[in-house]
Amino acid sequence: MIRVNAKLKNPTPLKGQNILVTRQESSDHSLSEKLIGLGAEVHNHPLISIHPPDSWDSFDEALNQLNKIDWVVFTSRNGVLFTFKRLVELGVSTKILKSLRIACFPAAEEALRQKQIETDLIPSHHQSEGLIQELKQLNPSGLCFWLVQAEEPRYTLQEELLKMNAEVMISTVYCNRIPKTDFSPFLQLLRLKRLDWIVLASASAVRNLFSIIPSHWDCDWSNSLKVACLGEITASAAVSHGLKVEIQPEVQDFEHLVQAMADHVSNDEGEHETNLE
Repeated sequence: MIRVNAKLKNPTPLKGQNILVTRQESSDHSLSEKLIGLGAEVHNHPLISIHPPDSWDSFDEALNQLNKIDWVVFTSRNGVLFTFKRLVELGVSTKILKSLRIACFPAAEEALRQKQIETDLIPSHHQSEGLIQELKQLNPSGLCFWLVQAEEPRYTLQEELLKMNAEVMISTVYCNRIPKTDFSPFLQLLRLKRLDWIVLASASAVRNLFSIIPSHWDCDWSNSLKVACLGEITASAAVSHGLKVEIQPEVQDFEHLVQAMADHVSNDEGEHETNLE
C-alpha cells in the first residue's frame, strides 16, 4: 500500500492525472493498481513483453556447479521469478538457494522474501556501481559469483568482478521483446496529448517507445509530457532521446516512484493555489 505523505491532506493526489504505464503488469505486482489507488486515470500499454530465454543451458549448467558458487546476484525481480519457475520445472528444491550468499536490489529482495529466501547484501546505491563498491569491501578475489540476469544486461558488474580476480558465471533467465500488438491506441494518446505522465521502467522500454513513434512526427509530441523513470539507466536513456525526466526516485521501486509522483503533483497544485492568492 502506498502511504500518502502525511503533510498532504488529499487522499487521492493523482486525481485527474492521465498516466501511461508501459510495463507488463502482473496480478501480484501491479503498478497500475497503486496509481489508481491514488486517483489516477491509468492507460496500460506495455512496451516490453517478458519471456523465458531461448535456451536454459547457461542456467542448468550453473546448477550443476552449485558447489563452487559463493554468491548469486539477482539484478531484477524478473530474474528471481524466472529462476524459481525453472527450478520447479526441473524438480529442484528452491531451498538450494539458501546455501548461497545472495546479493540483489530491492525489487529482487522483495520477490525473494515472498519465497522465504533471505538476502545477504542489498547495496545502498541501487545500481551495479553501488553493488560493486560494496562487494569490493568483501575482497571478492577468488570467489565465484553467479549472475542471474536478462538476455542483454549491462556488463559493468561482470567486468568489474573480473578485474577484482573473481570468477564469474552468467545465466540468462529471461529476455525482453517488443510486444506483437496494435500500438495505434497508444500512439493516439500521445499524438492528441491526452496524457500527463508516462512511466518508463527500463532502458528497453525507452528504446521500444522511440522505435514505434512514426518518423514523420514532429518532436513536440513529448513537450508537455511528464516522464517518471525507474532507475538511473532508464532515466539516462530517456534523456538521451530528448525526454525531460521529472521523477526518478532514489530508491528504485514502484512504491517510491508512485509516492514521488504524488508529491510532485501535490506540490505543483500547492504552488498554483499560492499564485492565485
